[in-house]
Amino acid sequence: MNLGALFKGRSKTPILAALIVMLLCVALSYWQWQRAAKKHAINQHIEKRQDQNLANRNNPESKVPIEQIDGEVQLTGRFVAGAVWYLDNQVVKGRVGFDVISVLEVSKTGEYVVVNLGFVPQQASRIPTLTSLSETKVTFPAYIKTNVSKGFTLADSAAESQQAHSIIQYIDLDYLSKASNRTLLPIIAYMTHDVLGSTEPHYQPVVMSPQKHEAYAVQWLLIAFSALVIGWKLSKKESGYV
Repeated sequence: MNLGALFKGRSKTPILAALIVMLLCVALSYWQWQRAAKKHAINQHIEKRQDQNLANRNNPESKVPIEQIDGEVQLTGRFVAGAVWYLDNQVVKGRVGFDVISVLEVSKTGEYVVVNLGFVPQQASRIPTLTSLSETKVTFPAYIKTNVSKGFTLADSAAESQQAHSIIQYIDLDYLSKASNRTLLPIIAYMTHDVLGSTEPHYQPVVMSPQKHEAYAVQWLLIAFSALVIGWKLSKKESGYV
């Protein structure tokens, strides 16, 4: 094939610009396919964990929390008195508020685990809806994750000052360990169903489905093809060929 004849009479600038856009879109498409594959793997792992939990439903605490990372488990224990914090800047269903954070003493092992109990809306002057936790034994389903990073925040520490109502900017296990005077497991448990009647659990292991990532990947490929076609047509126009 004579490439010289193919490009004869065409401006190279639109073609080069189209190629750059096309390569960028192909890269974004590939990234979305990778994300989709990762989400498929996460979903398969969750399903496997759920099957294991169903098999052990007659003995829901057959595994201790540290062995159930990225899986759901039934937790039974008592909340530590006074160990309640409010994680700032949470948005659920368009409402602004806080996630309630506490420490649970696991009945089976006597270990202490940080639990995200779910969302409460903020009241006037950014005050959280206060939550009172009973010290009686409670059982609830929870999803176990490793300690999360603090994410984007301008705060230098979890609690920069002695704020009212124990408001924290991110979950810091070292800070919570000192504040509660307990040695904490290096994990976080997210309550998945409300058993307290005062919070709204909202944690989802997979926020965007793999199918959405695959759809985005196809869209980027279509944009890449469109960019190439448009660049090709523009190059012909600029050279006076219509």
